[in-house]
Amino acid sequence: MSVSLFSARAVHHLLLASVAAPLFATAFPARRIGPLALPFILATLVFWIWHLPAFYDLALARSDLYWLMQASLLGSGVLFWRTLFASEAVPAMLGLVGAMAQMGLLAAILTFAPEPVYASHLFTTLPWNITALGDQQLAGLVMWVPGMVPYAVVFALLARRVWQRNAAFAG
Repeated sequence: MSVSLFSARAVHHLLLASVAAPLFATAFPARRIGPLALPFILATLVFWIWHLPAFYDLALARSDLYWLMQASLLGSGVLFWRTLFASEAVPAMLGLVGAMAQMGLLAAILTFAPEPVYASHLFTTLPWNITALGDQQLAGLVMWVPGMVPYAVVFALLARRVWQRNAAFAG
């Protein structure tokens, strides 16, 4: 299904980057951390490179690149989340806002594009009774709404921690 439907592929990538990666990061916490900016930049570059139409279509055509795409999305995601979880609350919250912003930008591009972006899915959606453009728009909406939930939950937990710390300090 994820080979035929870009929306299924979006769910698959969200599960890698927004569910599996933070779970791995929690299971294997960072002992030493550097600045959050470096893992954020790496994860963002990996995310955008694999969503460029030429690279995405090539990855679906070649199994070695397909597995490189999966491994790099998961690996850069784990590095980002490990560093984020080991960071102070405010920089971590800024990292989450940045991650949500760049994912939201791609989601908007996919949702509002006037025509399909990925050649790989031009005809693969027909057996599912959906157009390639409709499938792409669904993928954008999946990234936009449920894709933001893990980031928003972690942001809210961090914001609560900051609020409690400030309330205890003031009181």
